[in-house]
Amino acid sequence: MTRPIAMARFDLGWPLAGAFATVLSGLVLGALAAARGLPAWAPLNATTHALYGPEVTRTALDLGHTGLGAAIHVAACFFWSAVAVLLIRRAPRGGSGLAWIAGLGTATMAGLVDYGLLPARLSPGWELVLPPLGVAAGLAAMGVGMALGLMAAAALGRDRVDAAPRPRTAPNTGTAAPRLEPPPSPVEQLRHPAPHVLDQRQQRIDPADVVTEDPNRLGNGMKQPGDPETDERPDR
Repeated sequence: MTRPIAMARFDLGWPLAGAFATVLSGLVLGALAAARGLPAWAPLNATTHALYGPEVTRTALDLGHTGLGAAIHVAACFFWSAVAVLLIRRAPRGGSGLAWIAGLGTATMAGLVDYGLLPARLSPGWELVLPPLGVAAGLAAMGVGMALGLMAAAALGRDRVDAAPRPRTAPNTGTAAPRLEPPPSPVEQLRHPAPHVLDQRQQRIDPADVVTEDPNRLGNGMKQPGDPETDERPDR
């Protein structure tokens, strides 16, 4: 099984996408609430309306409401980030386009599930403190955060590949490779049995086991050594 791309890995793409989505959506929701004259933590308090009811939006900053709402918000962002990672799990390659499609597409899916399929009691509760456009902006911020996290994961994955040690290759000196000589033929093997071994057929060995030069190799054209007789000369 091939390894998924960097943005589709649960050890890289998922934590980055979840962290970016949590921070960006939290900042946008807090800014929108503050623009309406409400505390910046009001959307987080509203997330706990499933436990405390709608009046929780008037609660001040405390651990039981704001802390719990923040924990639910973080868990929801990481859950939908996991969905985004699963959507691109089998993608052969990743890029910014794929990250934007996964992030914004997952945020749209989250809005349809939270405000279309789930009961109102289980919704994020942002609608208790923000208008519909504000809720849509919060979901869009979550999608943008997921996309940015996935792109960051892709960039980190490329950096790790570039930083990985590569096998060293021999430097190119510009010289041609040495030419390989073909193996000697059987006749050549008989002529040269081994290095520094002479062919005994071209030598004459006397009884004293002393190698002497063959006089026939002097080039006088005769088969016998010594001076030829007159009647043995080829021209007589």
